[in-house]
Amino acid sequence: MSQRRASVFQSESLAESRPHAHPAPVEPPERFLPETTEEYLLDALERLDASEMRAGHLTTALVHSRTIGAAVGVLMATGKITEAEAFDRLREASMGQNRKLHVIAQEVVDRGTL
Repeated sequence: MSQRRASVFQSESLAESRPHAHPAPVEPPERFLPETTEEYLLDALERLDASEMRAGHLTTALVHSRTIGAAVGVLMATGKITEAEAFDRLREASMGQNRKLHVIAQEVVDRGTL
C-alpha cells in the first residue's frame, strides 16, 4: 500500500474514533401542533394579532425616535452634556412627570429647553 493510501486510511480511522468536531444541530423547541382545524385557526389568528401589535409598536417607536433624537441633540448643545446624560435627563423628566418620553422630547424640540 502506498504512503498516500495509508495516510488516507489512517485519517479515516482517526476521524471515526474521535467525536465530531461540530455538534449535531440543535432541534428547535417543539411547537404547538393543533389537532383540529379550529385550534389551527385560533393559533394562526393569535400569531397574526401579535405580529400586527408588534408592527404597530415598532412603527410608533420609529416615528418617535426622531423626535427623541432631536431633543437629545438640543439638550446636548444647550447644556454641553453627553448623549447619555441628555437621554437620562429626558427619561428622568418623563418618569418624574409621569408623561410619555416622546411628549417631553417634543416639548424640548419646540421650546429648546427641558
